[in-house]
Amino acid sequence: MRRVSVNAVLGLLLLASACGGGGPDRARTEAASDEPARCDPAIGAPAGFALVESFEDPYPDHIGVRLAFRDGDGRELHYFVGIPGEFGEGLPVVGQVDVALGLRGSLLGAGGTWVLAWDAPGPCGAHAALGTGFTREEFLQALRESGAIPAA
Repeated sequence: MRRVSVNAVLGLLLLASACGGGGPDRARTEAASDEPARCDPAIGAPAGFALVESFEDPYPDHIGVRLAFRDGDGRELHYFVGIPGEFGEGLPVVGQVDVALGLRGSLLGAGGTWVLAWDAPGPCGAHAALGTGFTREEFLQALRESGAIPAA
């Protein structure tokens, strides 16, 4: 099995977030007049995590959003909405997970690095969550607590 470093995954995610393009969406958007709508991640910090960064990525028809959370143990959770890209490239696909509105996302990961990615209709449809320092179940639990996926 090929090992993928956290820095390599984060580098790929940052590169992907810098690339243009549109994608389908389920996330709500916020817009004022004729300006592009801002994608609304509609999530909160999981228990024990704090928001450490928020980034907006403008596109012609919407503004994508990336949020970064960190806990006291150094675990990180990054959430992307409306920012298309090849999230989790190089990680093995290990299953499917129910997400909002009856959709399913692809779960990728190994060791302490996990990605859940899915698409929904609309300009803010590209969704991805990246966790580092988690077991698979801890990652899914953090996503449940944040509201990114339904409670089990």
